[in-house]
Amino acid sequence: MRLPRRAIALLSRDTPVYKVGSLQVRTLLQASFDYKFIRDNADQLLENATSRNVHNARPHRVGELYDEYRGLLTQTNEHRSALNAASKEMGVLAKSMSDPKSKSAMLDLREQARVAKQAIQDIKEQLTDVESRLRCEAAKIPNSTHPDTPIGDETNARVVRTHGDLHNVKTVPEDGVDTQKLSSVEFQDHYDLVQRLGIVDMEAGARVAGSRFHYWRGGGALLELALVQYAMTRAAASGFVPHITPDAARSSVVDACGFRPRPSAEDGGAGEASQIYRMTPVTEERGEHNADPLCLVATAEIPLVAMRQQQILDGSSLPESVAGLSHCFRAEAGARGRDTRGIYRLHQFTKVELVTLSHPTASDAELQRLLDFQTSLYADLGLTFRVLQMPSHELGASAYQKYDIEAWMPGRKQWGEISSASNCTDYQARRLGIRVRGEGHHLFVHTLNATAVAVPRLAVALLESFQRPDGHVVIPAVLRPWMMGMESLAPENK
Repeated sequence: MRLPRRAIALLSRDTPVYKVGSLQVRTLLQASFDYKFIRDNADQLLENATSRNVHNARPHRVGELYDEYRGLLTQTNEHRSALNAASKEMGVLAKSMSDPKSKSAMLDLREQARVAKQAIQDIKEQLTDVESRLRCEAAKIPNSTHPDTPIGDETNARVVRTHGDLHNVKTVPEDGVDTQKLSSVEFQDHYDLVQRLGIVDMEAGARVAGSRFHYWRGGGALLELALVQYAMTRAAASGFVPHITPDAARSSVVDACGFRPRPSAEDGGAGEASQIYRMTPVTEERGEHNADPLCLVATAEIPLVAMRQQQILDGSSLPESVAGLSHCFRAEAGARGRDTRGIYRLHQFTKVELVTLSHPTASDAELQRLLDFQTSLYADLGLTFRVLQMPSHELGASAYQKYDIEAWMPGRKQWGEISSASNCTDYQARRLGIRVRGEGHHLFVHTLNATAVAVPRLAVALLESFQRPDGHVVIPAVLRPWMMGMESLAPENK
């Protein structure tokens, strides 16, 4: 279902601010939704949400609440007009209070003013309640969906193309490799490999931080740093400005970027739990309340996009492309089974993320540019991978169109996701107030994001793909400049 790429949310202007030097910065972002658009397109919005497996979106309810809200505003204006009229008449009567009739009329007017004031106060409380419910309902409505997006769950993903040999026989990055000998290798799972190589310590991670935390050590630590350097170097050469971002962001920023949970306990327990970690400072433990608490970021996309919140950009500056390095924190609620073995699915990991702010007319081309950059990275690493156009159930709240890239992982004997790329159109920009100057009026930019390197997933693909019969794991040639002379990872002597 294709919907117009127009506002569902606009930034509220009356949010709290704090000062940084001479600048005033808003601390609590609250999206001000285009309720009229939602009401007038409720059928389409509901069909779109259903196709994306979002069952708690109720655009028709938004329309009802919006009409109720407008009715209350009309009543408020009527009472305010009555109050103004009474005040004006009292001003005239005040000049002739010696007349007994004027005194009586003044008493009547004062009573009218009192009644109007009380009515305005009563309606104000109702307005606050209705507006709160409006925001809650409108926030559940996801972005529109690209018309080429397959409908359904992950089994409906469309394979766009595949690169490399399925068993990685022809793509091992080492000159003179004996492919006949390599093809007879019984590929081990990455968990067994990292134990034998001594490059990951899961037990220490569990002792210090709990399950699904880890330490890289030795060659593993160098491998992470090499992957980061490789991605950042290539990104910078392609015009992405390198950044190292905060690992935390305000809850309102996280929400504006589309990382709020889908149906949760407050929706009857019929959906996913939140994957976001919220930080609780000591002050809150003492009972002090923070209206906009910090969260640990699930991806550098969040702080990279939010850098430009409440800004109007020059068209000549677009596209604005940045690459951000951060730690990523995922609660991974509901994850079960084989994916939790080893480093494939972790609570904390390092990632290089690409973000582009684009003119609305250029975002489709920008998504292709991001995808081409990603595939060039993985091709030069020698991996076997495939590009998938993801179906509607796999789109996050903010995504209009999404591609995943999966690498063949011979130890796991299956494809595993290593990256994704999404066009979020104006979903995030409208909530964050990021616009570009235009003739007559300003346009909201389009935001796009793509993973360059998610270290653990890419490491799993590399370790399993390039293992040798003698127990070594070959390091791709493009990573060796940052590996301190190492050409392979050797089994640890115990």
